[in-house]
Amino acid sequence: MKMAGYVFLGGALGSMLRYLLSEVISLNAEFPTSELIALTTVNLLGAYFLGLTARLPYFQTLWCKWLWAFGFAGGFTTMSAVTLFIDINGLTWEIFAMLLAGVAVYGAGWHQGRRVQQRQAS
Repeated sequence: MKMAGYVFLGGALGSMLRYLLSEVISLNAEFPTSELIALTTVNLLGAYFLGLTARLPYFQTLWCKWLWAFGFAGGFTTMSAVTLFIDINGLTWEIFAMLLAGVAVYGAGWHQGRRVQQRQAS
């Protein structure tokens, strides 16, 4: 039950941050464009953060993984929104590019975390 609480807390924090970021973006762009910008922004930031949590030593404890990787990153990213967007509009080039970029930024976060881990080990 304790780990479920960590996931819940992290998910709540991630969801609130995603909402705030979406609101800020909607102030600066019109509706259809703002949604795509917000969707891309949160998913790329979330993918990078998830890559970091996979390697940084701080996130290797069980409670940190549940809070930050599973809870926060899961609540922050919006893959369900991506699938809904694909269902309504089909796989557009924008969504395809976002998915490819997501893999790339996850890798960048993973490598950044690995470099930090190696520096701390030496």
